[in-house]
Amino acid sequence: MSKYNRATEGLTIVGDFTDQVKGRTFLITGPSEGGIGAETAISLAHGSAATLILLGRSPAKAESTIEAIRRVDPQVLVKFIQVDLASLKSVREAAQAILQDPAIPKINVVINNAGVMACPYRTTEDGLEFQLAANHLGHFVLTNTIMPKVKAAGAGSRIVFVSSSSHRYNPFRFRDPNFAAPGSYEEAAAYGSSKVAMMLYAVGLKKRLAPYGIHVYTLHPGSISTGLQVHAKSMGLTAMEIWDEASWRCFGMSIAAYRALGTAKTVQQGCSTTLRAALDPDLVNEEGIYLEDANLTTDNRAVKEWATDPELAERCWQTSEELVSEKFSI
Repeated sequence: MSKYNRATEGLTIVGDFTDQVKGRTFLITGPSEGGIGAETAISLAHGSAATLILLGRSPAKAESTIEAIRRVDPQVLVKFIQVDLASLKSVREAAQAILQDPAIPKINVVINNAGVMACPYRTTEDGLEFQLAANHLGHFVLTNTIMPKVKAAGAGSRIVFVSSSSHRYNPFRFRDPNFAAPGSYEEAAAYGSSKVAMMLYAVGLKKRLAPYGIHVYTLHPGSISTGLQVHAKSMGLTAMEIWDEASWRCFGMSIAAYRALGTAKTVQQGCSTTLRAALDPDLVNEEGIYLEDANLTTDNRAVKEWATDPELAERCWQTSEELVSEKFSI
């Protein structure tokens, strides 16, 4: 039985697997102050990582994270790369900057953490629904493009996707992924669809990278109050109606009942699942690709089949390539 659970903190994981951190290079998207990505990066600094590559939209929002890393261990090389994951142009530029940087010969672990949630409907400069672009398609292009640097790290490298329990809300919207049909957009449905796409991508990537000994995981970090909820908090009564419905679909209870369980986590507890997915070498001996509360699970109450089905994963890969107008051979 695992010694880890929902109360486990990220620093505990790093302490247990320091040999998987020390001297290695980690890439993390979404390093803004107070978020899971920032806490993940700071925790890795405690394990003497060699290099932390932080990708975010705003250097100013990442500065406090960088300063915290330097306070923990000034020997850690921190590289910030500006990127807007909702812009394919920006993602491709960031990916090329990584590929061309001689100070980044390899990447041992990629942690695709950045995300947006419950945004009002809008499309990106590429004509893509914003949540789908920022949560899935940006990471799809980024990760596939920088793959030579991950392969250079050799067997044992990892790619981790921070998904959500909201993948239980609904399957990926293959028929209209951009919610172009008039009146079809719903904030929670779009968020859930984007997180399912991220998980199906992980399944497809796991299959393609198996011959290289590179492992792929996806996870739900838990309910944590971060900047991710900014849109949901501003929606008032509408938000309560939407998230009550989401709670019934995802947890089988009202949002009030769910909150009464005391399920909220600190960011230290929230980043522990990410860190176990990134670090624990024994995970490869267990079944599954999806983690909750710092443990792998295949329980269909926790992880929906529509998010892990291999055939749907291949369909999602093809759909994603069509949406970004680029094919990838991994």
